[in-house]
Amino acid sequence: MSAAATVPRRQRRLRLLLASMGVLLVMAFGAVGLLQSRQFELLNTTSRYQGDYLVWSLFQFEVEYLKLRLALTQARQDRSPEAAEQAAQRYEIFVSRLSLIEGEYAAKVLSANPDYQRTLERTKAFVQWADALPLNAALIQQQAPSMQQLLDRMDGLADAIRELSLTASHHVANQVSGRHEMVRSQSSLSLWLTALQCLLSLGVALIVIRQFRSLDRHGREQEALAETLRQARQEAEAGSRAKSIFLANMSHELRTPMHGLMGMLSLLQDGQLQPAQREQLQAAHESARHLLAILNDVLDVSKMEAGGITIQPEAMQPARLVQELEELLWPQASAKGLDLSLRLDAEVPAWVSADPTRLRQILLNLLSNAIKFSERGRVGLRVSSTAEALVFEVSDTGLGMDAATQAKLFQRFSQGDQTRSRRFGGTGLGLEISRNLARAMGGDIEVRSEPGRGSVFTARLPLPPCPAAAEAPAPPPAAMAALARRLRILVAEDHLTNRSFLEAVLERLGHAAVFCENGFDALQQLKAADFDLVLMDLHMPMMDGYQAARAMRELPGSKSRTRIIALSADAFEESRERALQAGMDGFLAKPVGIAALAALLDEEARALPTAPALPDTGFDDSVLLELRRSLPPTKIAPLYQTFVRGVPASLQRLQAAGADVALLRAEAHALKGASASLGLISVTAAARELELLAKSGSADASALQRAVQALLSAMQRSAELCARRGLG
Repeated sequence: MSAAATVPRRQRRLRLLLASMGVLLVMAFGAVGLLQSRQFELLNTTSRYQGDYLVWSLFQFEVEYLKLRLALTQARQDRSPEAAEQAAQRYEIFVSRLSLIEGEYAAKVLSANPDYQRTLERTKAFVQWADALPLNAALIQQQAPSMQQLLDRMDGLADAIRELSLTASHHVANQVSGRHEMVRSQSSLSLWLTALQCLLSLGVALIVIRQFRSLDRHGREQEALAETLRQARQEAEAGSRAKSIFLANMSHELRTPMHGLMGMLSLLQDGQLQPAQREQLQAAHESARHLLAILNDVLDVSKMEAGGITIQPEAMQPARLVQELEELLWPQASAKGLDLSLRLDAEVPAWVSADPTRLRQILLNLLSNAIKFSERGRVGLRVSSTAEALVFEVSDTGLGMDAATQAKLFQRFSQGDQTRSRRFGGTGLGLEISRNLARAMGGDIEVRSEPGRGSVFTARLPLPPCPAAAEAPAPPPAAMAALARRLRILVAEDHLTNRSFLEAVLERLGHAAVFCENGFDALQQLKAADFDLVLMDLHMPMMDGYQAARAMRELPGSKSRTRIIALSADAFEESRERALQAGMDGFLAKPVGIAALAALLDEEARALPTAPALPDTGFDDSVLLELRRSLPPTKIAPLYQTFVRGVPASLQRLQAAGADVALLRAEAHALKGASASLGLISVTAAARELELLAKSGSADASALQRAVQALLSAMQRSAELCARRGLG
């Protein structure tokens, strides 16, 4: 259909709509007129009812007055208790009827009549006088003078009450006549107004129809604009998601090699190095730490923009925090020849409620900046307490700043001036992060400084005092023994350097590990064998860590309960929550130090149930731990393997010696020394016993034979223990 044919059809529809609206308006306003007429009739009826009620109320009041007077007269003549009681009740009824002529409508209608107000006041005065007697059955029966006085007072009210009733009747009649005339005039005016409304409504309808096309066109334009805005919002949301994905990927892609780099540097530092090599390695390690600090600053700013930084207060000791800061920063200050002074005022509470990680981050940043920008003199921290907050003042004798530099100090990517940036380096994010963290805690950071006279940064933080944190109970002996337990660990890691680092660390810590490059291989390994723990990277090819964890939780039997720890370079809180939702039991952000990983594995070892087979009473764990600290990891297992391989030959020599005390003594002495150096205490004790018997020369053949059998049994048990620990 053409556009020319569409327009007439639309016009016909509009005319039909207009005609329909006109008819509906006429019908509606006709109904309005009818309803108004009915409303006036109802109003007239209501007014009549109100007038009738007023006349009836005054009439009832007059009747009660007459009944009271009659009852009092009869009681005076009769003087019986029944007549007195009836008169007293009539008085109470008369008093209650007084409210009928005091009502809002009666006062409004009769307030202009002087008789109404005068009669009302005289009646109230009479009631007050009667109540003061008091007017009761006893008085009516026994006190004739008071009764005569009472009747005299009532006689004075009779004419006034009667006149008030007649006045109300005349007034109501006049009001009804006037109201009828007013209603008729208003009804006539209402009908004319209704007709006028009809005409005006038809005119408005015409105007509305004329504007209809304009509004329709405007509506289409608004819809087009709204669609444009929706697209823009979707693009902005897509950009925000892309930014989040980019930051997560950047975190993973940068922190993953940083994990391997810093791990390998830590392993190299434990090796045999020449002084020059150790200095070079230390410089490389410091550079890696500096790069990681810059990366953490960028990620912290991104988290703050997304609202991902949360403050988690707990009970902490300010004194302990100050001690930790001094241990961390003293080497930097000492290297520059600076005097480092960290002081805690006596009034500072022993325990406060604070987020120790974020508070440490703020103070480390302020103190590190003070050391960095000070060439001589001193750097100090003073912690004091006020009624509202703890005050941390970081002062230095460094370069100082002018007002213009201070104005830019807490701005992002700003270091005051370009000279400082080139000279001292850094991202310019540390102070912004520190101030944002302080404000998230409910406080703030201020600065006072003058060029050449140093600076003072003051952080005021509302950290309330709190009770001391409960100390964790010391682990029982069985739990301490679990620290040395050898775990069977499955590691899913796609980065070659990280696999090499983890392999070296786990071997050094004495744990057995199986490595795979993706989540699918990890799932197959867990199906095929039992493991105590799974270290799971989150971002891997084929099947990522989230998918692998969910699949592992669906395995049958005890395999579905295997502990899974996420070991990821993605340090965002969303990744941590997502890992826990996928069924993982913990989360460690890369790069992870050797100490942190060892602590995690020790904790997991304690949580595992004690294996029922083969008690370890014949093994000295302290000797094994000392060997691990003293020797390279690759040298420990061969020592035990050499001893285990020599067990059959030792058994043959002991059995062949028979009753030859010299051979028995020599073999026992050799086994005693070898087993003692490896911590095999049961073998050491049995060998010592045989050596003493052989040395005494007074032992009979049966005693020697029993000692030999005890030594043979101890050697066999020790070989089994070594095999159980993966050392044999």
